Amino acid sequence: MKYKKVVRLPAMAVFVATLVSGCAMTPEADSSADRADRDQGAPLYVSCKTNMTPEHRVELEAIDSMMERSRNYAALARLEELPFQTQHHWLRWAQLLAKVEQLDYSEEVYQQIAESCDSAQAYHGLGVVYVKGNKLEESLTALGTAKAKAPASSDIRNDFGVVLMQTGFYGQAAFELRTAYELSGGSETTGRNMVAAYYLQGGNSSLARLQQDLGLSDQLLAAGKEFSKRFAGGSR
Repeated sequence: MKYKKVVRLPAMAVFVATLVSGCAMTPEADSSADRADRDQGAPLYVSCKTNMTPEHRVELEAIDSMMERSRNYAALARLEELPFQTQHHWLRWAQLLAKVEQLDYSEEVYQQIAESCDSAQAYHGLGVVYVKGNKLEESLTALGTAKAKAPASSDIRNDFGVVLMQTGFYGQAAFELRTAYELSGGSETTGRNMVAAYYLQGGNSSLARLQQDLGLSDQLLAAGKEFSKRFAGGSR
């Protein structure tokens, strides 16, 4: 997949420092330059580092706390004050852009992270943003790539399974969602999705076998059957 180069996105301070003609910069100056370059619309230079310092963890935990309280606009503003020194910073930025309905912008950022870092997390995020933009075929491709890179991720396989249901591939969805359910240790939401896929694939007889195999509750089966109404439209 060929991705467009992103412009008007923040440049990393670590790259700015190396491009300054041999001058050592103080931490304060480095941070100021990073923020200034974002304002000026510098090209995007993604850091693919995954090792985080204690300071990075504190920064992102504060952002996550704001997101948990649905303060996504404020979280985005706070995040954009920081130098993006790890892939985690970039991924959080792309995620927040989607949460504040900047879908095109979020898609471009995820595309660039995926192109630069080739990580499961980037392709997963890109797949989710594609779904929000109703680009289901593109989402299947991105989530399939994410699954190949992280086959034991219950979250990736769950999202992949749901998109497979949306596109009518009920049998494949059932496989992905059962795998996700077992990997998750019995997540109720994933279980509901799994039941929906099995019901769409084989009706009540399929659910009876599934319930016997996994000991599912009648309440979970009822929730899954209700959820399946969102996807009924013919299997492939």
